[in-house]
Amino acid sequence: MKKEINRIALGSVDIYMTECSSNSISDIPADNVIEVEANLIGRTKDGGELSYTTEFYDAKSDDGKAARSDMTDDSATLSFGLITWNGDAITKIVPTASATVSGGRRRTLIGGIANKDDKTYIIRAVHKDKVKGDIRYTMIGRNVNGFAAAYKPGAETTITPEIKAEPFDDGHLIVMDEDDVVGISLSQHKTTVAEGSTVALSATTSPVGRTVTWSSNDTDNATVSNGTVTGVAEGTATITASITVDGTTYTDSCTITVTGTE
Repeated sequence: MKKEINRIALGSVDIYMTECSSNSISDIPADNVIEVEANLIGRTKDGGELSYTTEFYDAKSDDGKAARSDMTDDSATLSFGLITWNGDAITKIVPTASATVSGGRRRTLIGGIANKDDKTYIIRAVHKDKVKGDIRYTMIGRNVNGFAAAYKPGAETTITPEIKAEPFDDGHLIVMDEDDVVGISLSQHKTTVAEGSTVALSATTSPVGRTVTWSSNDTDNATVSNGTVTGVAEGTATITASITVDGTTYTDSCTITVTGTE
């Protein structure tokens, strides 16, 4: 697979939050565990913004001939607007909130320092792109911004939490995962076939369903058609499979050794 460097991300993000039981990157739950409806805290309005900032201390001698700059701190925050939300979402983004349901009504109690729960959450922001591949940002932390809900005629009510990242156990603040969606991979990269016999190669393409072009660099030794390689004469040949995406060609190859018949 080859990573596409000219990726342009368009669109919004989905925000998921679930209570954190470990601050180890290796313990981050699988995508299909985090990204479920129960953990989706609402639909976003105007997307989201992930910010990573650093602080430096600059020291310089009086004569200006000696200087040193050291990074003293860094931080990461994720802010986003929610246009759909309810009391359960509020309990995740407000540490002093709790919600109960009785008689068909959800009651959410908010506020009071004595009521803060000190919970830390895994926060997952997912930018979905069926063509270029999804991007996932994962943090652990809690909301530090409270919330404001303004009800105005003719305008939607949007709340804007701001999640401040807490470090994972190794000190990192953000985990960024990109789907490696552009490329082609063959089922084998080195194999043997006898003269007059065939061996089948399969190609996995990303995006899926791309038309694969097959070729042999020495048809006197081996030929290929739709992934089926036929041994022609004793020797070697390189079988290449390729796809073209957005004007760029991606390839993978397999070395075929053709053996003589006994």
